[in-house]
Amino acid sequence: MKGGLFWRTYSVIVAALLVTIVIFSSVLVAARQQVQQESYEREVRLQAQEVADYMANLSQLSYVQRNVTMKPIILNKIRDIYQRYNADIWIVSYDSGTVQYLDSSWNTSESIATEAVKEQLSAIQTGEEIRVTGLFPELGDQIVTIGVPWWYDDAIVVGAVLLHIPMKELRIGFRTVARQIIPEALLALLVGAVLAFFLAQSQIRPLREIKSAVAEFTKGDLTRRVNVNCGGELQELGDSINRMAAELNRMEDSRRSFVANVSHELRSPLTSMRGYVQAMLDGTIPQEDTPKYLGVVMDETTRLTDLVRDLLDLSRLESGKFPLNLAPFDLNELIRRTLINFEGRIDEKRIEVDVALADDPLMVMGDASRVSQVVTNIVDNAVKFMDADGAGRLTLRTAREGKDVRVSIRNNGPVIAETDLPYIFERFYKADKAHTAGGGTGLGLSICQRIMNQHGSAITVSSVPGDTAFDFTLPSADADQS
Repeated sequence: MKGGLFWRTYSVIVAALLVTIVIFSSVLVAARQQVQQESYEREVRLQAQEVADYMANLSQLSYVQRNVTMKPIILNKIRDIYQRYNADIWIVSYDSGTVQYLDSSWNTSESIATEAVKEQLSAIQTGEEIRVTGLFPELGDQIVTIGVPWWYDDAIVVGAVLLHIPMKELRIGFRTVARQIIPEALLALLVGAVLAFFLAQSQIRPLREIKSAVAEFTKGDLTRRVNVNCGGELQELGDSINRMAAELNRMEDSRRSFVANVSHELRSPLTSMRGYVQAMLDGTIPQEDTPKYLGVVMDETTRLTDLVRDLLDLSRLESGKFPLNLAPFDLNELIRRTLINFEGRIDEKRIEVDVALADDPLMVMGDASRVSQVVTNIVDNAVKFMDADGAGRLTLRTAREGKDVRVSIRNNGPVIAETDLPYIFERFYKADKAHTAGGGTGLGLSICQRIMNQHGSAITVSSVPGDTAFDFTLPSADADQS
């Protein structure tokens, strides 16, 4: 559904907001209910205290009833309390066994003072205030009695003012307080829902951008980039996707270049071989020259065989299905055997060979056959590109460097251009001078680099006029054993 992700996100935020507001409102209602309950009880208690204050200059109930000045004031106050709070006021004076009281109808009565009543009146007589439920059974067990002392001349307690109020009248209901909170909660929810809308939009926008970019990737457009500037994890995700896209684009370019190069490398010798064979078949090439051109066809066949072998080796190296057979071997002996294999070509070009090998034997840890392939490829390139004028020089050196052994193979052949150096180990890459010399598959150095990578090393190259050097290191077998 279009916009589904937005609405799901928005719904989750609003739902979380609603739950939070409900919980917070419930806590707030309970707290406010408690506060209002305490405030209301203080207000009711103050009504009883006001009645007691009116009688501060009177010491007996008879004086209260006969005082023409205070009687109407006190009576009006009692009636007002009854109307406002549904509460009765008793004005009590102390006697040994009974309680004399003046009720809201202005009648004087007596009540048997139970032990509970005596205890509470004694507390009031000491100047305390009381709050007791069901103190007078005749009034009911749900009547709350609030009592305050009746002071005479601020010196002695001559009685008490008892305010009797039903418990339900004294209690502040949850719904009453909730009705006060609900409008505020609804307003907070409305404001939160609006803010959640914009928040959801801000979170979904980069996700939609990422989704759009990935959709373009699936269509083959690897030049598309994710453009998000929201910070945090989404920004990091977008940057990671961009890096992935750039790497995929580079790999795709490499794949296309690889296919094109393989096609070219295969087509050229096949075309040449087909041309020579066709020429021999139709008689264009004289019978006496046939052996010469068959030799050319054989050379091209050998080149194709080498190319296919190198392609298979490179494929296995890149797939990780080319395990190394690591074991100690004598690196100096390997280099000497490699040079013997090139003896004929070296003599043919009259190349001067300078060999400086450290410690004999020089034991290293590695796959001897693969290291031999590396040395062979580098020496082969050096011999191949040096002129046959007797001025060529090939130098091979080994030296210990801490726990490693460094191999350096140098020659004074044609310099490799500085612009070519960064790409010299790429598949099918050939510097200009290599194109003119011919004879290679363009995969040898790439294979060498991957073999050394499997050994945890790398081949470095430098080239200045008169000195081109290839270096790599191998771990010393002595250091490995220690």
